[in-house]
Amino acid sequence: MSGGADVDFILSPLYALIILTAISPILAYVSRRFRIERVMDIYSVAGLAVVTYFAITQMLDATFQGSTLTFTSTPRETASVIFIDKLSAYVTFIFVLVGLASAIFSIGYIKERKAEYYPLLLTMITGMVGVASSGDFVTFFIFWEVMSISAYVLVAFRYKSWEAIEASLKYLIISSAGTAAILFALSLMYGIAGTLNMNALSRVFGLQDMAGELWSYVILALILGGLGVNAAMVPFHSWLPDAHPAAPSPISAMLSGVVIKTGIYAMFRVLTVIFPSSIYNWGMILALYAAVTMTVGNLMAMLQEDIKRLLAFSSIAHIGYIVFGISLATVNGLAGSLLHVLNHATMKGLLFLSAGAFIHAVGTRNLDELSGIGRKMPISGITFAIGAFSLAGIPGLSAFVSEFQIITASVEAGMLPFTVIMILNVLIGVAYYLRLVQIIFLKPLTPVSEKAHEVGPPMLVPVIALACLGIFIGAYPSPFLEMTKAIAGSLLAH
Repeated sequence: MSGGADVDFILSPLYALIILTAISPILAYVSRRFRIERVMDIYSVAGLAVVTYFAITQMLDATFQGSTLTFTSTPRETASVIFIDKLSAYVTFIFVLVGLASAIFSIGYIKERKAEYYPLLLTMITGMVGVASSGDFVTFFIFWEVMSISAYVLVAFRYKSWEAIEASLKYLIISSAGTAAILFALSLMYGIAGTLNMNALSRVFGLQDMAGELWSYVILALILGGLGVNAAMVPFHSWLPDAHPAAPSPISAMLSGVVIKTGIYAMFRVLTVIFPSSIYNWGMILALYAAVTMTVGNLMAMLQEDIKRLLAFSSIAHIGYIVFGISLATVNGLAGSLLHVLNHATMKGLLFLSAGAFIHAVGTRNLDELSGIGRKMPISGITFAIGAFSLAGIPGLSAFVSEFQIITASVEAGMLPFTVIMILNVLIGVAYYLRLVQIIFLKPLTPVSEKAHEVGPPMLVPVIALACLGIFIGAYPSPFLEMTKAIAGSLLAH
């Protein structure tokens, strides 16, 4: 590597996160030993703020200047590769942004065991960024496990509650099955190609002759199934509605906003680079997969009385929208999906954090008991409404732009039956999000919601910032669409 590349790597989000995470247990021990847990708040938020700056710089360099970074260990045949291109820089920014918002919110929300909580949160973010920055599947798998294990522990953070332990165990078992499927697929790929380097694999599986091999489709099915577990796609979704309500609200925001997006990131990478649609024709199967996922997610969301379970099922539906955009395998379709990854991550993070403010104030997740709470907590209520209206697809807010982009791309691609299914699902989403806003603002106060009062600044700052971002993208979507189209174009050109 050149000296300039070394400097770029040192200033990369992944390098900074590894250092932050490595130091955090030492600092956690000191803070617990001397009973100054506030140190962990300051360290984590300040560190993630610096990492966010690095992520923004890296994303702008990669997207608009076309620069890529590759760091390869030796020997080259089994090299560990860190590879940062337009796609990895984009998703790294999303992961770090939502991580920073969750860390700031946690200052006011997490009252106990901060010395354990923040190192685990940093470890999970490091795992996600590592997944996005991996240029080979061995490095990918190591970071994937780092992310997954820290997520299991964070779901069970309130281990004195049986709900948390049960949800974490269910997440562990189902996610492990998905991981095993991915690992088996990787072993088959190595047996065929003799390497797990993504670029080398793209050259092997990109050959027309490989499309006639049964094992190519077995590998593709195993990878899609394994990634589908992480992304909570139907029928592998059952862990998510249990894990999200049981986890602390900042962790729910991370799980629903970005952890499930690591599976989506890997789908972008695998389906466009290693198994291109022009050779393997996976578009129709993936579209069916997406249609079932969005429909089940939205229908189940309509039936929920627990606010966090409702938001969890809504995440499943939005994963369906994103995967539908991928299934189109066009620049416009991929661009819509990439933009929806950002919009869903930020708006669902906003919803979980705003709901966390309600739960922190009154101690219940039941919608009937939260009736009218928006009038007692106006700032949290308004930010919640902005997130709800955005994901409902209301024009002028961020998610409308990406949903409209996916729908128009599907019309251009001639996928009219699936276009109708997606439009119907968006309308179902409008119904339950409007119901949520009605309950929060318009219904009478209950004895529980009557006691509510607005939360403090640490919990309000991130939700206000995310709400402003949702409005900004909705009002001025052009640069974001240009960015995602540039990323989509580079993926298809590969």
